[in-house]
Amino acid sequence: MLVRVMKVFLRLLGYLKPYWPLLLLAGACLIVGIPATLFHPLVWMFVVDEVLLADEPRWIEHARGSRYLLLGYAVTVMFFVHLFGSLVGAFRSYILGRVGQRFVRDLRSRVYRRIQEHALPFFHHRSTGDLMSRTIADIDALEEVALRGTDEILSNTLQFVGVASIIIWLQWQIGLITLIPLTGVGVLVYFFNHRVKGLYRRVRDRLGDVSGKLQENITGILVIKAFAREEAEAERFDERNDAYYRTSLRALLARSFYFPSVMSVGFLSNVAMIGLGGVYVLRDQFTTGGLVAYRGYWWHLFAPVNTLARINEMLLRATAAATRVFELLDEPVLVCDKPDAVTLDRAAGHIRFEQVDFRYDTRDTTLEGITFEALPGQQIGVVGPSGAGKSTLLSLVLRLYDPEQGTIRLDGHDVRDLTQASLRRQFAIVTQEPFLFNETIAENIRYVRPEASDEQIIEAARQANAHEFIADLPQGYDTRVGERGVRLSGGQKQRICIARAFLTDPAILLLDEPTAAVEPESESIIQTAVQHVLEGRTALTVSHRLSMVRDADQILVIDGGRIVQRGTHDELMAAGGWYRRMYNLQQGNGVAKEVSGF
Repeated sequence: MLVRVMKVFLRLLGYLKPYWPLLLLAGACLIVGIPATLFHPLVWMFVVDEVLLADEPRWIEHARGSRYLLLGYAVTVMFFVHLFGSLVGAFRSYILGRVGQRFVRDLRSRVYRRIQEHALPFFHHRSTGDLMSRTIADIDALEEVALRGTDEILSNTLQFVGVASIIIWLQWQIGLITLIPLTGVGVLVYFFNHRVKGLYRRVRDRLGDVSGKLQENITGILVIKAFAREEAEAERFDERNDAYYRTSLRALLARSFYFPSVMSVGFLSNVAMIGLGGVYVLRDQFTTGGLVAYRGYWWHLFAPVNTLARINEMLLRATAAATRVFELLDEPVLVCDKPDAVTLDRAAGHIRFEQVDFRYDTRDTTLEGITFEALPGQQIGVVGPSGAGKSTLLSLVLRLYDPEQGTIRLDGHDVRDLTQASLRRQFAIVTQEPFLFNETIAENIRYVRPEASDEQIIEAARQANAHEFIADLPQGYDTRVGERGVRLSGGQKQRICIARAFLTDPAILLLDEPTAAVEPESESIIQTAVQHVLEGRTALTVSHRLSMVRDADQILVIDGGRIVQRGTHDELMAAGGWYRRMYNLQQGNGVAKEVSGF
């Protein structure tokens, strides 16, 4: 357990390398400040032995024979030493606080960037709430141990060594006996670590479960309310919240007995110090001022031990948080650029699938033996039953996944040989569920081209048949759309997404059920807008509504992960099969025997 904790702790220290100059300055302040912290009990001893009790103070001549003046000198020196130590400590605290904020900022950015590097399979097995918990709460916990923990370990270790040296120097027998009970703290630390190993990790995991459920329910609040499931979802949330509570309570119980035990064992050193010190004073083997100094040093001696015991507990909690953060950083990226990946400029738009096989995880094959070609400027329609693998084609051509077998080529290049950034710049995608950021309409359209002018944004909106409804809004293009575009209708959101795609000026357009989630009155408007964007571009259009692909140069019918039919609309209608049956059904011309089973 200790080895694991130290391994995680040392890795955390590795992330502090960029801040070593500031940390060295903080370390210098620590070295200078520790003697100032330990100076005061020596002044107490001087006051008692040399000012109050001495028959003929050795220092009296320096104070013109006045004990009062000598006392004034002593407390003045003590005050200015304390002031110096306080100023140095405040400066050190500021430096560490600044480093801590930078550490959190940089590590959180590193984790966020790592999350973005992952391919889609990474997100299939993790909830959004858990990822947020790791990126926010767990990293905050790391800042506590990486900086405050390190600082307290160093400062308390130096303080302990300094105090131990002083009390042994003042009276070595008392000093050594005073230190013996403190070794019992190490035994308590061992048993505590054994008791709670793994417990703090479970606490962090249960917190991630709570965050995940909260995020899911907030996102799905419309469905929850529409089906009157508020109470049921509240009960499900309470289940996860209670699990977090019970696990946290077990950790709290362990801590509640741990720290009083440490205090009790540590207090034995105080008993030994006062009892044995009193005996030595009665035997004239020690001074009263020395015993007073010992009493002052006891807290300086025990506080580091108590703090180090607390830091041990902090390390265990931080180890659990760090493990969760490092899991994100260490997770291998399944889709990544080759070292010699090629940057593609403007593509002509020639797409070719060659015997492509693909499956999600260990499930049955999703696509098998997919082969087709889209020449520059051609429109390819992809249709078929739900779950046949149609949308997966678009994910593969974007290289959101890599195929298990076969090759996907763009202008003759294997897409795996291209940089992901340059590959995806060739595409614009309009999905079934339009996504908008909680920004203004203008900012959502400009998202793909930050440098675009207002005139270009308006032109893109005109091409998407969106300008009229935007102009009618009270704030026009400066209207904030709300989270996920909640203030707009489905058709309005989709038209803004089409405007965004038009502004991209892509070589290839990917359409994934662009009219499936819109109101009927918006469908024809969106189809007209799509035609504007399609002009002169290669396009792959996935749709259940066959009217969207009727004019395509080639239509692929996918069923069970295979291409079962291909051809133009007229060729497929003449051939019969799934396409003709479904087209007749959608046009109202189907008969019962033709649509049976669909």
